[in-house]
Amino acid sequence: MSQTSRNYMSQTSRKKTRKFLLQKLYARIYGELDEIRFQEAFFDGILDFTLDEPYVKEMFPLVIEHQNDILGIIKKYAPKFDVDTMLKTNILALSIAITEMLWLPEEIPAKVSINEAIDLAKYYGDDTSKNIVNGILNSFFLHIKSHSDTNEITQEKYHFFT
Repeated sequence: MSQTSRNYMSQTSRKKTRKFLLQKLYARIYGELDEIRFQEAFFDGILDFTLDEPYVKEMFPLVIEHQNDILGIIKKYAPKFDVDTMLKTNILALSIAITEMLWLPEEIPAKVSINEAIDLAKYYGDDTSKNIVNGILNSFFLHIKSHSDTNEITQEKYHFFT
């Protein structure tokens, strides 16, 4: 198959792009991130989808910028769990969903963000990951939803730090 044919058949996949984003954030945890080497290693020279680059370019710095807020949210909605011992992949799946719901200007339905985070947790986590991520995000979403008609949370984006 020629490179032209491969590119023609390639489609942008937000689901696969989220996997890429999670792995990129994970790689950053353990050291300096070499963008070119990381991308080459991720795709191993074969692209079967087109990376949603505008999404990654927007999300990556947003997750990093808001990491303390995100950890605060996780602690609030998962008081039984210690974020220091929680699987990093669970924290990153939660981070992606929370960032999409709170800070990404693009409007992605919260249920989509939640379902995608659960899929990431299933793919990268252990047997309990999907339940943990689901429970935290559903509690968080219910809080947002219950306060969305008050001044406590603006409709524009959820500024819920109460």
